[in-house]
Amino acid sequence: MSRRAFDAEITLDLAVNAIPFLIMAFFVAVFAVFNPWGFDPLQSTIQFSILVATMGTLAVVTWLAARVIETDDRTRHDTSET
Repeated sequence: MSRRAFDAEITLDLAVNAIPFLIMAFFVAVFAVFNPWGFDPLQSTIQFSILVATMGTLAVVTWLAARVIETDDRTRHDTSET
């Protein structure tokens, strides 16, 4: 019997990526609402695109890592011994 995708062990292993993701999301929200240096279209576009691209890359890499861990035979811990 195979285990459920993204069980508690894998979720805990991949939870370390949530902290940098939340930090980047915080800065996107703060700079979207309150920008102390003013709004310059070129600089703001570059700033937001770098942050959003990094967040997207982190999300994709985290998802891929979870899939690789899930499909690796060495990380399977099936509970059924039949």
